Amino acid sequence: MINKILKASLLPTLALLAACATPPAPTPAVAPPPEEAFRGVCTQRFPNATPFAVTKCMYEELDKSRGVTPASSTPAPAAEPARSTAPARSTAPARSSTPAARRAR
Repeated sequence: MINKILKASLLPTLALLAACATPPAPTPAVAPPPEEAFRGVCTQRFPNATPFAVTKCMYEELDKSRGVTPASSTPAPAAEPARSTAPARSTAPARSSTPAARRAR
């Protein structure tokens, strides 16, 4: 009998609380990174590209939109010519390697 009394007195109170409860606040949406705006352009330009290539394209397009020259389009500094490790050649006339020249020595 006590259970019936508790249920009868608590149910209307719970119903009122449920009706007055505010809905939960929506979870805040996280803004996508700015380069994501160029994903469609890059996937159309390079349909069979790897994910890395698409991401690189997206960053380059973002740089272009901001007025910055992308790093991949700047020319690399000219490399100095490699120095030869061979010994210096002498100015003496070259020796002949024919058998006749060997015997004459």
